[in-house]
Amino acid sequence: MSTIESPTQQDTQASAPALPDAPVALLRLDDGLRIVAANRTARDLLGLEDTALPVPAAGPLWGLQRGDLADGAGVWAAPGDDPARRLRYQADGEGWIASLPHAETATLLREAAGMAAGGGAVTHPLLAPLAQRLAGAEQPRELLAAVNEALARCDLALQLPPAQAASEAGRRLAAGFGNLAEAVRQAVALSVQLAADVPKVVGENDELAAQTRAQAEALEQVLAATSRLRQDLDDVRGELEQVRAAAVRADEDARRGGEAARALAAAMRQVEERAARAGEVIEVIDSVAFQTNILSINAGIEAAHAGEAGRGFAVVASEIRRLAERAASAARDVRAIVGGTVEALGESAESARHTGEMLAGIGQSLQGAGAAMESVARRIASQGEEVLAIDRAVEQVVELGHSNLQHAAHVAELSEALGQGVATLHDCVGLFRLPPDPMQVPRHARVRELAEAGARRIGMALAAAVAEGRIGAEALFSREYKQIPGIDPPKYRTPFDALCDRILPPLQEPVANAEPWIVFAISANPDGYVPTHNQRYCQPLTGDREKDLVGNRTKRIFGDRVGRSVGAHTDPYRLQVYRRDTGQIMFDLSVPVYVDGRHWGGFRIGYSLE
Repeated sequence: MSTIESPTQQDTQASAPALPDAPVALLRLDDGLRIVAANRTARDLLGLEDTALPVPAAGPLWGLQRGDLADGAGVWAAPGDDPARRLRYQADGEGWIASLPHAETATLLREAAGMAAGGGAVTHPLLAPLAQRLAGAEQPRELLAAVNEALARCDLALQLPPAQAASEAGRRLAAGFGNLAEAVRQAVALSVQLAADVPKVVGENDELAAQTRAQAEALEQVLAATSRLRQDLDDVRGELEQVRAAAVRADEDARRGGEAARALAAAMRQVEERAARAGEVIEVIDSVAFQTNILSINAGIEAAHAGEAGRGFAVVASEIRRLAERAASAARDVRAIVGGTVEALGESAESARHTGEMLAGIGQSLQGAGAAMESVARRIASQGEEVLAIDRAVEQVVELGHSNLQHAAHVAELSEALGQGVATLHDCVGLFRLPPDPMQVPRHARVRELAEAGARRIGMALAAAVAEGRIGAEALFSREYKQIPGIDPPKYRTPFDALCDRILPPLQEPVANAEPWIVFAISANPDGYVPTHNQRYCQPLTGDREKDLVGNRTKRIFGDRVGRSVGAHTDPYRLQVYRRDTGQIMFDLSVPVYVDGRHWGGFRIGYSLE
């Protein structure tokens, strides 16, 4: 190999080592950063064919300066957009040996830079495969750009060109946007419902607060009344004690009066007996007076017969007769007096006896009255205790009423905050633009069609079973559940699940297998109870909860948000998105099932958009 140098170069560079004439452009730079030698390839590349060396490197080497080169070795790239303007250098003790990119390498660098910038034609064969791969990657970039633009606008109604929509990435993006759109749609519906319910809650809370306030005032009046009643009962009890004491004293006086009346009656009887004996004595006196009178009469007659001799005896007889008459008259008077006295004593004795009996009766009455008053006193005391208990209870109710008022005020504050939060939520979800009609999504429309047809067939089959007597209407609509022991998650038997095991599989399985993206198609009653699941989810029980949770889902009550609503609503259809208990993001479209016009439950289809 040789180098071609002019005579001047040979004179000036006689001491510089020659550079090989190779396809690679080689340069020698001295310590002053001058080009002192260059092979033919370097001369052609830098346009130095007729230039005498040495020349400053800053001219042909794109403004290279001394400070751009390190002491050892490295690569220096010139400022600007041309990636081929670069040199590799290495210090050799007297300066540097530098090499420039080969023309083919320069083309490769320029085309690679153009590809990185997103434009430019590719001619180098080494870059052709990469260019093809980049061309294939252009579509995902466009898809990503469309998604970024939609998200920047909060536009969830993603519309992709048919070519992009048919790709796997497009399908997955469409499914993700569909899931998000329906979730936001549910949030919008919830915010609207909450916004409508919050004023009702506030109104009912205000009404409750007013009623509680009125109740508290009434209870305070009741409390005051019970306090007065308790005081009145205490006063009545004191008065009853006084009356009972007076009754006790009256009873004692009545007993003493009865004893006195009995003593008086006894005394009267003795006087009556003595008066009777006095009458006997008077009878004797009256008889003696009568006999004396007879004797005096006889003596007078005898004196008259005696003549003058009997005159004195006659006078005596006459006096004796007058004395006898007076004695008889006095005896008659005494007899009358004694008779009246005896009669009066008899009446007095009878009266004393009656008085004693009456006093005895009064005593018994007073004893009964005392016992009754004592019983009343005890009852009043008991009522006083009950009133006191009522008083304490009313005090507690009054305290609860005041506490309820405080809670009502707190609820009012929370309701106001909730209203503001609902408004904020509605405003936030209102940022998103949603698809105007979910049924414009082909899968949603297809599932609705399948669900409505399936719900009609299931309702007709259940109605036919009732008409044929295979089950009673009350049994079909029963809400009684008997847990099957020893199974986790829990399963239940109902009066209608055996019938459903016979009727539902021929109606549900064709729907579940109608599309590959349908996960299940089942019926549920208003409580979320699924009597008969699809066959793919009726695998034999293993005892492993995690396996049975997925593999055997029949005869379970699904109490999640969606499970509670699919059989309870009567909307024409209800579309919901949720995370299944298996972790899978699912769409659920449910249609009500009617049996002879009576709402039995719902037919639900679970599916995904991917």
